[in-house]
Amino acid sequence: MGTTLGKYLCEKGIVLTGIYSRNTVHAKETAEFIGIEYYEELKKLLDLSDTLFLATPDGEIGKVWDCMKEYDLQGKLICHFSGSLSSDVFISYERTGATVCSVHPIYAFSNKFSAYQNFSKVRFTVEGEGASLMKEFWATLGHPVRLIKKEDKTKYHAAMSFASNHVLALISTAEKLLEECGFQEQEAYRTLEDIVLKNAANGMQMGVVQALTGPIERNDLGTIKKHLSVLSPQDTEIYRALGQKLIEIAALKNPKQSYQEMEEIIGGSKK
Repeated sequence: MGTTLGKYLCEKGIVLTGIYSRNTVHAKETAEFIGIEYYEELKKLLDLSDTLFLATPDGEIGKVWDCMKEYDLQGKLICHFSGSLSSDVFISYERTGATVCSVHPIYAFSNKFSAYQNFSKVRFTVEGEGASLMKEFWATLGHPVRLIKKEDKTKYHAAMSFASNHVLALISTAEKLLEECGFQEQEAYRTLEDIVLKNAANGMQMGVVQALTGPIERNDLGTIKKHLSVLSPQDTEIYRALGQKLIEIAALKNPKQSYQEMEEIIGGSKK
């Protein structure tokens, strides 16, 4: 994330003081790629900067903060980029004179040397005392920014996980089933590509209720029974859990339709 953000901001003409990390090799590599200076001392970087971005794993943010708060932070804005942690991780920040916030770019950072190229339309969420400052900063670069409450941060991040990592788990499940049908791995992914992308696009554009299709929405009991008969115990558990959610959505789309028997089959109470 640090590499992506640094490169992107430099491309946008934002002046970056430099980078500091305990991992000297990675830090120098990143500094060279971005085109900024690498600092061997944290204090020197802090003294020269008005805004500090903590681009570390979640478990390290508190540790880095413990190091930082021993220095003069008066008037500085300090941000971390964790999706799950709030600005509360900056314990006793009021005593330092700093302003703090958490910033989360809604983006999959898959390759640190190329991710910046597609970063211009990324949405952000921000919270904390310095949230309005960060909202203004990213908005001036053309990014949609949403303020959220710190108490909602964990639930918000769970939503992001459902929409990101959990989707990959479902694609993996579908791909493995196709392999069992004789497909090669890449052939399976190509086969799934259109239906995955089209359904996602429809859901985003018209809402999941109107976009929903398939055997559960059609109340096709026979097809659902057949599906359940060929799945492994693990895949059956996934199928049933998601099926319950799909029944809820189907009922909203077809309020006059009864899904009681479908609920019994999905729930495992009827063979």
